[in-house]
Amino acid sequence: AIATPKLHAKYVKMLVQVKLKHTKLQSDYNLARKNKFRYFRGEMSRDELKENNWEQWQGVKPLKNEMDEFLTGDADLNQLEVKIKYLETMIYLLESILGQIKARDWQIKTAVEWKKFLAGM
Repeated sequence: AIATPKLHAKYVKMLVQVKLKHTKLQSDYNLARKNKFRYFRGEMSRDELKENNWEQWQGVKPLKNEMDEFLTGDADLNQLEVKIKYLETMIYLLESILGQIKARDWQIKTAVEWKKFLAGM
């Protein structure tokens, strides 16, 4: 029971770090999605293309209803999505661990009371 606050602090710190990374990565994903949208529409300047090391899109300009298919199939966006899903899994795990740590005091108290009951106290 004495170690519970230390464990709680450790996992809260880890949770905050992962949530901050998740927020940053989600922001990066949104910006990349916007840039890819503009890329496929042919709306990027030469400077922007050069900055991203991309060549001018030579394919047919997709219609707005086709754009989701283009963005879903993009390798760069998929890599960012995989990282986001990984961090979401980490957040779920850390929140579960914190839930168990919070319940730990109750479990210890219950175990002590059970031992007292068995001893006839």
